[in-house]
Amino acid sequence: MWLAYLRTFVFYAFFYGPFTILWASFCALFAYLLPYRMRYHFVVGTWAKLTVFASRWILGIKYRITGLENLDGAAGVVISNHQSAWETFFLQRLFRPQTQVIKRSLLKIPFFGWAFAMLRPIAIDRADRIGAMTQILEQGVPRLNDGIFVLIFPEGTRAEPHKVRNFQQGGARLAKEAGVPIIPVTHNSGDYWLNKRFVKLPGTIDVIIHPKIDLHSIKASEGTTLAHKVISDGLSRIQLQNDRVSKKQVSR
Repeated sequence: MWLAYLRTFVFYAFFYGPFTILWASFCALFAYLLPYRMRYHFVVGTWAKLTVFASRWILGIKYRITGLENLDGAAGVVISNHQSAWETFFLQRLFRPQTQVIKRSLLKIPFFGWAFAMLRPIAIDRADRIGAMTQILEQGVPRLNDGIFVLIFPEGTRAEPHKVRNFQQGGARLAKEAGVPIIPVTHNSGDYWLNKRFVKLPGTIDVIIHPKIDLHSIKASEGTTLAHKVISDGLSRIQLQNDRVSKKQVSR
């Protein structure tokens, strides 16, 4: 365990701290001169790629993706379970260009928030549910029409490992309004990128990209229910697979 603490300290001390601050400051000063798509790939693409790289080689956190055949490049509403900070930067690499529905308070974070603001996030006030939903539709539909993925964590907050909270309907309503599919994603990042704890553990995070959910013939509420079931079932499969691997290792 001491090695995991050391790795985590190195990650935060030399990469997640100084690098992020310097990169965000540089981007906040100069990247706004670039067109949006170029700005996205330069600012977020570079940062996300290097953060995943550092997670792999400093923290020992690998990943395994299944379902890449379900991606065709067409924009949609990406709905994912939420367990840690890991998926917030990792999913930036899978779905590009992308914007996220975020808490407005994140834009007030020095350096990070300043750079994030240039990427046209949909920053909402969660206390104002009606206003937040209106904002998601008004800003999300044009972005989807421009071919930009919209990532939403419908649980609203991070869940404990092996659990999926109830879903809010904002993602499905946006997809229905824009006439695009839901792209469900399941992962188990919380097993290794421990939420509310300093230490991060080495291991392999499983990421499942499920088949798209077409909402043309169903209601948004039905799409929300279906996405929740698909993602929950995916998490159960990941856990069952990991339990089997653990039992094999113990029996050897």
